Amino acid sequence: MIKAVIFDMDGLMFDTERLAKESWQKIGEKYGYIFNDELFNKVMGLTIKATEKVFKDTYGHDFPYNNLRNEKNKIMLKEIEENGVGIKKGLIECIKYLKKNNILIAIASSSQRSVIDFYLESANLIDEFDYIISGQEVTKGKPDPEIFLTCCKKLNVNKENALVLEDSINGIKAAFDGNINVVLIPDLVQVPKEIEKLTLKKLSDLSFVPELVESINRI
Repeated sequence: MIKAVIFDMDGLMFDTERLAKESWQKIGEKYGYIFNDELFNKVMGLTIKATEKVFKDTYGHDFPYNNLRNEKNKIMLKEIEENGVGIKKGLIECIKYLKKNNILIAIASSSQRSVIDFYLESANLIDEFDYIISGQEVTKGKPDPEIFLTCCKKLNVNKENALVLEDSINGIKAAFDGNINVVLIPDLVQVPKEIEKLTLKKLSDLSFVPELVESINRI
């Protein structure tokens, strides 16, 4: 029985992974760095601290991560302020279904809390969720399961009654290692078959989540 659904945010709820990738590439062109798909696949779903480590392991200890990240964020902020945050297909319908059926909904994102709130406000969804946890509020970020286990605890829901929605390899690993059922809804990253095997199901977009939840809760 599904009593709570936990959403990842970037690339799952909002089309922000694509925007982040494009913004990083603009920064790379400006400063002479090549940011390839392999790098983006590694950092997707990681906390800021973990992402910084990947960048510095790749480009050297002197890589000015914080300065370039701030510049990247300004590019993203300008784009969202001008055009709004891109809402992924099926998100609104999915939220409405879950709330109508008294299923708790939460966000467990590696992003900063200020970023989460900004995106939710931009999409007029700031008051829809029962609980929100950011990467700043855990000791260990994804792929460690702490963020999802904390979410279940705060919602007062057994992990057996929770369902995680993820698009990233690190997020899938985190849910699996926490013994929480996870559904893959792909975005930019090509998830390897061995990681896909860790999931309960693969769906093309969020519009199929209500049907899945309904089928599970009928059993």
